[in-house]
This record gives sequence, structure tokens and C-alpha cells, in this order.
Amino acid sequence: MRDELRVLVTQTRRFDDLREGVNWLRSVINAEADLIVLPENWIGIRALTEGEFHEYVDELSVIARELNALVIGGSAYVDVNGRVKSICPMVGAKGLINYSEKIFPSRATGERLRVSGGDRLGIVEMHGWLIGCVICVDAMYPEITRALARYGVHVIANPSSISEDRVNFWRSLGLVRAFENSAYYVASMGTGYKYPDGRNVVGGSFVASPNGTYPLLAPTGVEGAWNVTLSSAEVNYARQRRGYIEDLLSNAHANVRVSITGY
Repeated sequence: MRDELRVLVTQTRRFDDLREGVNWLRSVINAEADLIVLPENWIGIRALTEGEFHEYVDELSVIARELNALVIGGSAYVDVNGRVKSICPMVGAKGLINYSEKIFPSRATGERLRVSGGDRLGIVEMHGWLIGCVICVDAMYPEITRALARYGVHVIANPSSISEDRVNFWRSLGLVRAFENSAYYVASMGTGYKYPDGRNVVGGSFVASPNGTYPLLAPTGVEGAWNVTLSSAEVNYARQRRGYIEDLLSNAHANVRVSITGY
């Protein structure tokens, strides 16, 4: 596992045109990066055809090739054989390497009315680092990030779209997910639009470490990209000190009994 992983965390509005979004991404890349993380639905909420999705991946692969980086392509709605799914492509120099699907589309925002739940989480190995992706509200379900932790992920990427009144909550959630899974948590969040119920979305992207700190708290209300360097020593320290992953893999909790009694 390489000592450091250089991450570019992005925060942007939603683009209606794919190439406009890609041009924006090029304009904010200000340093070399091993990993680029984009927000949820940053290229809009129209369901892409499978052909358009492959075009999207091709555009990202050009950037991945130029930087020799892995691009976590936020997420996009894709019509797959008549079912719309939320898909996060994980793209390298040669194209699509892996992908995650949103397991539980949001009920609160009405997303579940048009988007089907998925059944796949993707992990990519890069320089010895294991990088997984969980889309937005799926982070609310500890079982989902735990599924990645069972495979030893060092980074949990979380492309998100979070309303302004929930930003501090989301940052707290990310800190817990990072700590309990002894992994970094990288949340790239959209900005500059509204939820269906009228609440503002203003960003608030962040990185949480496996030891209870925030290497990055991006400002709200602005677009941008921030460079953060992740340290393998932080991950190793967390795992050696606390043993949470060893405990998880022991499956000792599977034998816990719950007793309910009347009073």
C-alpha cells in the first residue's frame, strides 16, 4: 500500500450538458491527483440511455488517462432495460473499471418513485489502496458501508446531494462511518440548486479520517475543487489500535441474542 493517496474533492452545480461539465472539471484540476471524486447527479437528473452513459464514461476516461488517475464519476441515472438506476462509475485510463449502484433510492425526496434500487457495490484497487463507492443516502445504512469494510476498503467515496439544513449532520455521519470502518470517508457534494421540496443545496464537501478528524471541510455555497492527501499510516494506526475490522470479520456479533421481556 503506497504511503499516500492524493485526492481531488469536487463541489459543483448540476450541468445539463455533459461536455460543459467535463470542461468545468478540467478548469478546476489544479494539481496532480490519484483519485478524483465528483458529486451525485452532477450532470443532471435526466435518465441517460446506456449509450449516453458509455459516452459519459468515455469522457471521464480521457481525464483519467491524462492524470493517470481513478475518477469516481459521481452518479448518474441510467435507463437499464427499462429500469432507471443510480449508478456511480469508477473510471480509469482504459474506461469503466467497476461501478456501484444506489441500493436504497431516497424515499424522503421521492426518488424512489422513479429510480429502482440496485444490488451492486464496486471496489477498485489502486496503488494498494482499496477504494469503494456508496451513493448519497446509502451511507445512512451502516450495513452498506460495512459490506465494503468486510473487503478491507481504505477509502469510502460518497457522491452526495445534501440539503443545507443537513450538511452538519452529514459531516457527523461521515465521521462516524470513517471511524467505525477504519477508513477515510470522502464526500463530494453538489451545490447551487434546490431539493424537490424547495430546500437549498449548497455543498459542504468534506473528508473524514479513520481517527476522528476532518482533513477537509469545504466551504458551502461555492463551486470548487480541493486537494487532500490521505495517509496509509492513519489507516494502519486505526486498525491496529482498535481492531474494529478484525472484530467485524470474526462474526462474533452473529451469535448475539436479543431478549425482549414484558414488564
